[in-house]
Amino acid sequence: MKIIVSMGDPNGIGFECFLKSLEMINQNENKFDFTIVSNSQTIKEYAESLNIDILIDNQYFFYNNHQVKIIEQDYCPIEFGNITKDAGILAVNSLISASNLINSGQYDALLTLPISKHSVHLAGFNFPGHTEFLADIDRTYNPLMILFNDNMKMALATIHIPIKEVPNLITSELVADKLQLYFNSLKYDFGIINPKVAVLSLNPHAGEDGDIGNEEITIISPALQELRDLGFDAIGPFSPDAFFKYYNFLSYDGIFAMYHDQGLIPLKMLSQNGGVNFTANLSFIRVSPDHGTGFDIAGKNIADPLSTLKAIHSSYEINQNRINFNKEN
Repeated sequence: MKIIVSMGDPNGIGFECFLKSLEMINQNENKFDFTIVSNSQTIKEYAESLNIDILIDNQYFFYNNHQVKIIEQDYCPIEFGNITKDAGILAVNSLISASNLINSGQYDALLTLPISKHSVHLAGFNFPGHTEFLADIDRTYNPLMILFNDNMKMALATIHIPIKEVPNLITSELVADKLQLYFNSLKYDFGIINPKVAVLSLNPHAGEDGDIGNEEITIISPALQELRDLGFDAIGPFSPDAFFKYYNFLSYDGIFAMYHDQGLIPLKMLSQNGGVNFTANLSFIRVSPDHGTGFDIAGKNIADPLSTLKAIHSSYEINQNRINFNKEN
């Protein structure tokens, strides 16, 4: 399986986690063929700073019996933990190149290492995050962010927007459309034949029958009924605090949250550094670790690679699920 890797911010922990993931992948499996879009000298300086011994030769770096091709970009000096325009330029150019390559069909999956929003904005990147940029590259204007671990899959109705704007964006049409994408992804990408999805409320206590807000009555419940009429097993809306308190999520194949932190706080608490970020409704597979640049620990060689490792293995599983789905349908 050919995986193209975008470098992310070279002043963060992303590349450290990628290197450590290579230590944990058995090359004898012959599952993965990696290419990274970066700069050879930047990679060399990064590894040397962490006392990690890699060999760079003729457009490849070699580490732990892995041979990783390098697609060269302009050099960026390593300044661990710092926000710099140079780091933003490398991160943006790496992402653009990697995205074009995956979109052209030359690779099977895209692994995006974490970026700093501030650094890439200094470099002129005008998207809120990876998800919105990749949707634009793919000309898919309705992406769905799904984060998951071994016990939970969480999709989001809204993503990187201020919390004050969320209520105005939650409409019956949006909820129904995003949920249909979610059901399709659970079948196509995760191999779940008849998925059952729990939908969270927007307001505390699911609105208390309209006493604390009526979006559950006027917007969310009608959307869920519309989906049930179409044969989708969408249940809710549930009050999030009670839903997670009693581990009700274990009874569902997926959970659908109304906004970013509502879904990602419980998911990350339960992931133990092993969560994966996946963008559904793209023509290609995109995965990422569920953490950021980790500037506070960058350069200390203490970052946990589990999330990156899980993302790599998940890309393979999603690819296999898609192949099997296409064979059966």
